[in-house]
Amino acid sequence: MTKSLITLDKDGHIAWLTINRPERKNALNIDMWRAIPPLVRRAEQDPEIRILILRSASDSVFCAGADISEFDLLIRDTRARDLNRRAIRAACKALEDFPGPTIAMIQGPCVGGGCILALCCDLRFGDEKSRYGITPAKLGLVYGLSDTRRLLDQVGPAAARDILFSARIIDARRAQALGLVNDIFAPDSLEREVRAYAGRLMQNSSHSLREIKKTIRRIEEGIREDDEQSEKIFIDAFDGADHREGVDAFLNKRKPDY
Repeated sequence: MTKSLITLDKDGHIAWLTINRPERKNALNIDMWRAIPPLVRRAEQDPEIRILILRSASDSVFCAGADISEFDLLIRDTRARDLNRRAIRAACKALEDFPGPTIAMIQGPCVGGGCILALCCDLRFGDEKSRYGITPAKLGLVYGLSDTRRLLDQVGPAAARDILFSARIIDARRAQALGLVNDIFAPDSLEREVRAYAGRLMQNSSHSLREIKKTIRRIEEGIREDDEQSEKIFIDAFDGADHREGVDAFLNKRKPDY
């Protein structure tokens, strides 16, 4: 049986999307990029899933980037190059558009396409041994606007220029200082901390989390003032089941059951 290089597992209300090619340091080939959208859609269509976590099957490497063995084909074959481009764009968009919160749990090197995948998630938590880099300048390549935008949204233009111009690898503490990752933990406690954080999110209203995510996305896209859509979301929430449950729980001094 052929091993699946990207897998999806369900654990309660959490979907674990796992990069599973440790013998190649999780280098991403076109088949792996293509596997991501249908797996994300499966998680999205499961009403029990509230959070998606992207992780590696290995505790020593998150993802070393693109599969170098495909580069010769991409140089020679423009059709293969275009198919690869489309596969990458579709995978990133699927992960970025997942309606609930998404978390990248990063162990070890997180480079190139692996770093872009992590940036498609809402939050990134790494271990103290994690390292980060986006290195197309070392290979004479240029990443697309959407990939560059994801980096700039997290770290700002000055740091984005530094990361892309220098193509250097930065350590976990520097990545945290730049805003590339949200927090860093000891390697043996990373998964426990990520699970605890996911549990904290699941104590809150899934409706609120999804609408907050949409609102943040609209602000990132340049919408700066309330409009008909945002006002409707604000008003309609008062009629929602989650709001009624939250108020009742607050008044009766109990935890809400969302």
